[in-house]
Amino acid sequence: MQKQYHQPDFVLYFTVLALTAIGIITVYSASTVISLENGMSATHFASRQLFAGGLGVIAMTALMFVPYQFFYKHAAKIIVVAIFLLFIVLIPGIGSKASGSRRWIGASGLHLQPSEFAIVALILYLAFFFTKKVTLLQSFKQGLRPALMVITICGGLVLLEPDLGTAFTMIATGFVLVFASGIRLKPILISLGIATPLLYIFVHMAKYRSNRLMVYFHPFRHPQHAYQLINGLTGISAGGWFGRGFDMSVEKAGYLPIPQADFIFAVFTEEWGFVGAAALLAIFGVLIWRGFRISRYSRDRFGALLSVGITGLIVIETFVNLGAVTWLLPVTGIPLPFISYGGTSLLVLLIASGLLLSVSRQTLDEAPEADELADVVYVEDVLQQRVQRPEPRRAKTSNRTSGAPRKSPTAKAGKVEPIRREQPSRWGTKTTDTANHRERSKNSSARPSATVQTTWRQRNQAYSSKSTAPKPTPNPKKRPR
Repeated sequence: MQKQYHQPDFVLYFTVLALTAIGIITVYSASTVISLENGMSATHFASRQLFAGGLGVIAMTALMFVPYQFFYKHAAKIIVVAIFLLFIVLIPGIGSKASGSRRWIGASGLHLQPSEFAIVALILYLAFFFTKKVTLLQSFKQGLRPALMVITICGGLVLLEPDLGTAFTMIATGFVLVFASGIRLKPILISLGIATPLLYIFVHMAKYRSNRLMVYFHPFRHPQHAYQLINGLTGISAGGWFGRGFDMSVEKAGYLPIPQADFIFAVFTEEWGFVGAAALLAIFGVLIWRGFRISRYSRDRFGALLSVGITGLIVIETFVNLGAVTWLLPVTGIPLPFISYGGTSLLVLLIASGLLLSVSRQTLDEAPEADELADVVYVEDVLQQRVQRPEPRRAKTSNRTSGAPRKSPTAKAGKVEPIRREQPSRWGTKTTDTANHRERSKNSSARPSATVQTTWRQRNQAYSSKSTAPKPTPNPKKRPR
């Protein structure tokens, strides 16, 4: 069936552009002092962020016109490449080591952080996997266990770098897709219960991570460890209603160690005040709203899960970063999406936004019913499987002819001769050919189910054109009386 395209979601498109522009301007304002102190140009960090943003906008605009079904076909290859990059970044001589971690591939000014690309690759693969295995979601061995294995491998390799913040983001995004796929809640809660103590043990394996947890509970008792959090809160409170003004932050002048990175929201609030911070959060709210709306109006299961995964990634990173800066959560080192300095992070987020915009070009005019979304079979591999109807039960008879054998005594081995026997009926006695009756039942049961033949696209076309076509046949899993 031919796909129907329309204009992309321009509200989402310009929202992403606005966040990218705000991020570049804020990076410039937050990094001027630290750039001059290190003998660099005042625009050193901002120019790099501008280059990454320009490249990302070009990629986002190009991906917007690529059908997202293309990535369904190559999702398995993409996750293999991502795992390979996560592995080789741990090899000395290939991965660049800085601040005790091996997170980048490359030297000098060009660095590639594979963990950022791995998050988007994981979203693509899980959306592909839960679409292909839609009929096996309630099976732990074939539904949940393979997905948990991929999440564990990716998250474990990121933890070995070590990068706890990115690993947490990756695992949390994976569980968002697991929940959105329709798997029962009980095995998800059991998996989370197993992962929580393991994460706690990993936190206490390094002293600086355990110090972050200690600082979260008692920041003012340990000012030598909580200086970044205390100065961030000081900058937020000093902003007032309308802030000090652009490039007038005091906290960036040596109080915050890396003001253009994770605690850039404190610098932004100090310069633009509570009103500016509220406006920034409102822009993030528009982006999240449009992302979930695209998922709700998506025409197929893969597009819906892909939109949920990308939007969930932005929600998790925003919530964790703002929670760490405002003392709601422990400091984890997760950047603020589109705002914090980081070329790879910005480029990956713009690529993910391009995928989201690609889904928006094929959305429906009306949202499908929730129960029909759950029963949809879209993937070609699943459509080829024919669900056979169970053989209809024979009507109960009170006066069955006693002693009527099922096989003829003179029949040859392996051959059943048709036997004519009397069966009572409501209107009298009728004669039935047993062998012919079984043959007709067999042929009728081999016909494919109407629900399987009715694909997601056929249903959604009826919704988009506001057709008055009859509703699809009920679920064939319902047992006949």
